[in-house]
Amino acid sequence: MISKYVQGKTPKEATNDVISVQLPKIVKLMSDGLLKVDNIDVFCEKGVFDVDQSKRILVAGKDAGLQINFHGDELHPLEGAEMGAELGALAISHLEEISEKGIKAMVEAGSIGVVLPTTAYILRIKPPPVRLMIESGMAVALGSDYNPNAHCLSMPLVMHLACVLMHMSMPEALIAATLNAAAALGLSETHGTIEVGKYGDMVVIDANRWEHLIYQLGSHDKLIDCVIRHGDIVYQRV
Repeated sequence: MISKYVQGKTPKEATNDVISVQLPKIVKLMSDGLLKVDNIDVFCEKGVFDVDQSKRILVAGKDAGLQINFHGDELHPLEGAEMGAELGALAISHLEEISEKGIKAMVEAGSIGVVLPTTAYILRIKPPPVRLMIESGMAVALGSDYNPNAHCLSMPLVMHLACVLMHMSMPEALIAATLNAAAALGLSETHGTIEVGKYGDMVVIDANRWEHLIYQLGSHDKLIDCVIRHGDIVYQRV
C-alpha cells in the first residue's frame, strides 16, 4: 500500500522513495531492534504500481531479508502471479484475475494463494478461480481483507462466503483459514493447528459439529463459547 510518505508522488517516484528511503529506514530500525517486519507487500495493480515497479520493490525487500507477500491480479490480469512466482513469493493475495499460466507458476514455486471472499462480494467482482487453483495443487489461504473498501472482521463469514461463492468444501475452508493462513505468513511451524509445541490458539464452539461455525450464517456470536490465545481464555461468552 502507498504510505503517507509517498502520497502525491507518481508511481515511479513512489517506487524510488520506497526503495531508496523507506526500506533503508526500516532495515535500520530492524537492526537497532526497534521494529520487527517479516514481509514486503506492494499493490501490483493498474494505476498503482505496475508489474515492473512492483518487482523492483519486492526484490529490494527480498534483498533486505523480507518475505514476499503482496497483492496481485485483483482488478486487471497483469501477470502479477507469474512475476511473484518468479521471485519465489511466499504468498500472493487476491488473484481474482489470475491466469492458468499464473496458477501453474505459483504451484511450481510453492507460493500460497490468499483469497478474499469479502472483496469479491462487496466490490461485486468475479471471485478468483479457487477450484482450479486447488485442483492444480496450489495451497489456498483465506483472509478477511480488512480495509476501508472491504470491511470485515468475521472469519466465519469469510469461510461461509468461500464455500458459497468460491465452491470450497467446508474442510477446505477450515484448512485455508487456519494452517494455510499461518503458512501464508511463514508461521505454520508455530500456528495453524492444535498440536504439541504450537501456540494454543483456538475457539471452542457450542455445537455438536464444527461445521456449524460455517453453516450457521451470522450466528457465530451465539456459537463461539470461548476464544483461547496462547493458552489463555481471552473471551468467554456469558
